[in-house]
Amino acid sequence: MEAAIERLAVAEAADMSRADIMNLLLAKGELQQGLFEMARQVRQEAGQADVVLRGVIEISNACHRSCDYCAMRGPNNELNRYTMTADQILKLAEKIKESGIGICFLQAGQNSWNDALIAEVIPVIKHEIGLDVMLCLGERRQEVYDKWVELGASAYILKFETSDATLFNKITHSQLDNRLQCLDRLRKAGMKFGTGNIVGIPGQSMESLVDDILLGLKIGPDFISTSPFIPNSNTPLEKFPKGSADMTLNTMAILRILLKNPLIPSVSALETVYPEGQTVGLNAGANVLTINFTPKNNQEMYKIYSEQRFVVSLDHALRAIERAGLKVRQGGH
Repeated sequence: MEAAIERLAVAEAADMSRADIMNLLLAKGELQQGLFEMARQVRQEAGQADVVLRGVIEISNACHRSCDYCAMRGPNNELNRYTMTADQILKLAEKIKESGIGICFLQAGQNSWNDALIAEVIPVIKHEIGLDVMLCLGERRQEVYDKWVELGASAYILKFETSDATLFNKITHSQLDNRLQCLDRLRKAGMKFGTGNIVGIPGQSMESLVDDILLGLKIGPDFISTSPFIPNSNTPLEKFPKGSADMTLNTMAILRILLKNPLIPSVSALETVYPEGQTVGLNAGANVLTINFTPKNNQEMYKIYSEQRFVVSLDHALRAIERAGLKVRQGGH
């Protein structure tokens, strides 16, 4: 395994074997710390050592998808649904601006019912409030992405979740090809875009985790993330164990070393699987933290990680950055 780390130090992405990547995914102890140190060095050399802050507003938990890992899935009749008004969203965007954060990240379950709402708030947030607009709203047609760019959105997050097409179909009841086509649409629309995987999805193999990394390299996104699977109540997968924190962190480090430049978030789910998880994520090569500006009553209904969800405050993020010995970047997605 040490040899795999040594090869990683001088390798271009195409030079890494599947066996090398698998060995690095399993790294622990001193070997893992060596992997993280290399990730930090690559981050520094790529000029990506300062941490980008994003302010997220979770505008709606209504979703017509049926993904087995998510409590916001359409068939979950136990969940009270909400959708914010344009005025509510814009007031929260003002709070993001007042906090000194330059990016407003609008996130929701996938549904087209909110498209008119999105079209109303994007230009105000961009041109009147003066924030960059990032979206995470699921799969859409090319003309919808094009319209959002025209209105002022400049970045989008759409995770592929798993590179295993059979597993993707099983857990999302949709097709991986459709998801990948949407990433192509985002590129054509001119948006910066991010994608990534979930570590520990029930039924996932080590081979498919290697494939996740290779797919990430092939796509070449502007942002890439990895997060541990968190079992969610009122879902078909609620009784399965959490994903591995170590393999999640190792995936982050490998992606940093091989892709070098993309923004990589230290996701909030790390706080549920590892002590001071987001600081550890920063130490593994990440350089993004997302601050939650959703009102508490709506946060409780945005059940992306159910009762185990960790909600990131600005104070928490600043402490994590300080512990990692980093500083906040001004501007950028």
